[in-house]
Amino acid sequence: MPDKCRDRERIAAISGAGEVPSLPVSAIRGNLCFRCFSPSDDILKCSGCRRAYYCSKKCQKLDWSLMHKNHCKIFQTINEVEEQKYQASRTWAEYRAYLLYIVRVIRNAAPADEDLRYIVQAQAYCASCRRSAIHLSNRKTLLHRCEACRLVFSCADCSPTPEHSPSICDAYQNFARIENFRIAFFEETGKGAPVTCTQFPSPTRKFLKNCAGWYDYFVKISDKPQVKGKFKLDFNSIEDAITRNGTTIEKDEAERMFMFLLCATDNLTMPLTIISALEDISWDKPQLNVHIVGGTEREIVALGNFEEMLHLIPSLRGLHTTVIGPEIPGGFEGKGHYLPRQNVDCCPTCKADGRQRSISLYQGVYHDFMKASEYRKPDLAVLFNSGWVDGEDAKLHWEPTIVALVAAGVPALFTTYNEGEARNEQTRMKELGAKVLVEAEENKWKGLVPTPEFIDEEYGMWYNNAYRYIIQGSN
Repeated sequence: MPDKCRDRERIAAISGAGEVPSLPVSAIRGNLCFRCFSPSDDILKCSGCRRAYYCSKKCQKLDWSLMHKNHCKIFQTINEVEEQKYQASRTWAEYRAYLLYIVRVIRNAAPADEDLRYIVQAQAYCASCRRSAIHLSNRKTLLHRCEACRLVFSCADCSPTPEHSPSICDAYQNFARIENFRIAFFEETGKGAPVTCTQFPSPTRKFLKNCAGWYDYFVKISDKPQVKGKFKLDFNSIEDAITRNGTTIEKDEAERMFMFLLCATDNLTMPLTIISALEDISWDKPQLNVHIVGGTEREIVALGNFEEMLHLIPSLRGLHTTVIGPEIPGGFEGKGHYLPRQNVDCCPTCKADGRQRSISLYQGVYHDFMKASEYRKPDLAVLFNSGWVDGEDAKLHWEPTIVALVAAGVPALFTTYNEGEARNEQTRMKELGAKVLVEAEENKWKGLVPTPEFIDEEYGMWYNNAYRYIIQGSN
């Protein structure tokens, strides 16, 4: 039994939830154990809710005491609601509407529990009739999984083989491969994802705008010359020559290195996307003040990678980052909503050269922070995947923040998960009178780890910071 996965709550309490992998989709769809994330040929299902799966009675008992006892009865209630909404067949649009309804029910019942919503969104369902696993279980109808990707299903009433295209099957196989790597990486290191910043500061400035993408970054800017010749230039797989002619050891080593660097892009996407924006606005000063707007624990964990900015911009002597958002963890020991500037350790070379990093936190919405005595106008405000137009708090929280940013003339970088979201945001931004410096475009420095889309697009995948645009002031 994998020890770290089994004990992930204890590890999260010590190191932070951002360092612990979330429940895999492969577990939600019955391939892995909910507690230790191990595969099993004889997977056990919770008899109460029929949504949690286990490799052994031992794991089931442990998960009950740590997690599932808080979920099982809620899931049983959700199952009853699902059955009330039963249809013998649905289109994707109908299934999506049904799923959104169930998610709203969960949000009303347990607004703080994202795991509940995620498990229902990612549930298994028939690719033809789109009845859920719960619907089919109630009718003693079996679900057949695709033998290749094991993440797409058909029910016994529809087809013995799930109907999905080869490209979708390949995408899900790749996603499952990445999930398995991240589980193994967590078991080995206790970390949720790899971190691989440039080891030493660069003596000369190498601009990201001169790179085609991640391959160029690792080979030409960072310190990973061993990448050259092993991976394709678009950084989507190992070179064909290694796949065809390499020994088993060479293939395994290349695959592990590729997966490590691929997963590392999900951490490096933040600092590199910021550096790219600084190049766009021609910023070049010795001190950089960045505000991460709408930040969560994910952004706080990622701050460890921000030293890459010191390493890639030789003229930069000091970097201060403030993370602002209502979901920032509290407990500032009597300091109210604001945690004052804290120095962060730098690498020995940066310290010897007198470079410094610091962070501060503000728990609340950004337009309130702008009125606080601690506020200092940043060189760049950054909103990573904020969804500021379409979210439930769009009008109440986000729009006042956007209006305040525009009025203050602050350069602001926005990223989104997909092109449609970016275009929609930019259109609304122009309606609010904002001046767009960089039009919505695909981000060269997006994270390369895919995440399945369960509601907006059937079988779609999204990526961290996939698209970006920059505004400053008003027209």
